[in-house]
Parts: sequence; C-alpha cells; structure tokens
Amino acid sequence: MKTKEYSNGETTILWKPEKCIHAGICVKTLPKVYHPQEKPWITPENATSQEIIAQVAKCPSGALSIKGTQDNIKIEREDNGKKGRYVIYYNDEFAGEMTFTWAGKTQFIIDHTGVEEKFAGKGLGKKLVMKSVEYARENNVKIIPLCPFAKKVFDNTKEIQDVRS
Repeated sequence: MKTKEYSNGETTILWKPEKCIHAGICVKTLPKVYHPQEKPWITPENATSQEIIAQVAKCPSGALSIKGTQDNIKIEREDNGKKGRYVIYYNDEFAGEMTFTWAGKTQFIIDHTGVEEKFAGKGLGKKLVMKSVEYARENNVKIIPLCPFAKKVFDNTKEIQDVRS
C-alpha cells in the first residue's frame, strides 16, 4: 500500500490513498489544508500541528494518520457467535470498546460504544465503528447501529451506508 507524506516541518501527515473513502471530512474540517483539486492536495503548512492532529483524528477510514503515532492504536475483535466487542488500545492501554450482538447470521447490532475519558477527543470511538464497517464489508454482513454514537457515525458518514441494515 503506497503512503504519501506531507509535513509542515513539525508534524507529518501520512495518507494512504487506497484506504481513503473520500468522506470529505478533512476538507470540511480544515479547508485551508486540504484542496482535492490541487497538487499537492495537502498543504499542512497552512495549519498548526494541533489543528492537523485534531483533524486527522476525525478521518473515518484511517487513510490519514500522523507519522510516529499510527502504531499507537491497536484494535482487537472478540466474538463468541452471539455477542462480541471491539477493544481499542492506545499505547497498549485500554482506551475503550464497542459491543455488538448478532441478530442472525447476516447482521449484528452495535449496542454500545465507550471511550475512557482520558482518551476523549482522539477519534477512537469512530475508529471502533469503522473497524466494524471494515469487518462487515469483508464478511458481507450488515450492521444495525442501535448505539447513539454509532448511529451518529452512520448518519454523518454516507460512504458507509452500504453496510447499514
């Protein structure tokens, strides 16, 4: 997978085009940095490192990351055939979880998403939801987002409607 790097001299954005779902969240959140019609399309020198880091945390697909931090997040999936969960770790520390219940063999219900308070604002809850979307696509199953947070992610990200039940 090809990765492109864009730096403001302090912070480097990594972009993986193959993972990008073109949600437009980057452009809407930080229009002074992201210009899809121009080359280079990312101009990080137009924002502070804090603005860039906050915006990259909102990327729904994980196509954008910050160099040196992309390995800090690990997500594990647990599933006993009836219920399961995705657990997210930040720097090897438990940071949150998203639980689900199977509703037959072709769909599951996301019933809870929670992130520890000390990890709030890092986009970890959304990463949990997007990991379940990735699983649903790979396994041809649908998701019922019952959890208010997961429902909000689905409602605000039209590119993931293909897995919504």
